[in-house]
Amino acid sequence: MCEFVGEILTIVELHKRNSRKSSGKHSYAVLLDADWGSRIVKDEQALCLDASSYGNVARFINHRCYDANLVHIPVEVDTTNHLYYRVAFFTARNVDALEELTWDYGVDFDDTDHHFKTFSCLCGSSFCRNMKRSNRSISASVSR
Repeated sequence: MCEFVGEILTIVELHKRNSRKSSGKHSYAVLLDADWGSRIVKDEQALCLDASSYGNVARFINHRCYDANLVHIPVEVDTTNHLYYRVAFFTARNVDALEELTWDYGVDFDDTDHHFKTFSCLCGSSFCRNMKRSNRSISASVSR
């Protein structure tokens, strides 16, 4: 569908940048290291793409928990001189004309161990991870 374009930063650099911002603007970051948060990759080594300063239309694709119509695939491109990181978006299913494109940002709304402040999810999915557990089961059963 498209590529997510941004600046390659470590998670620590992104956190420092975000803490210097006083405007409260959202950062548009995509994690590149799948093992971040495990003991394999340390925070100071984990990489992300940040589209806050520059990017493309992909930074405006909205979040939707679990049942989004796009998936993002991190891609490493190794050339003789450089290792490039890219993130490509693909459709997860057939998408209707004029249907909003969405992807699951992978946010853990219960995470208190990492630097990121989560947003209030308004995705409307009956599988929304930000809902209270009792509401989620009620919404899922109503939508059946």
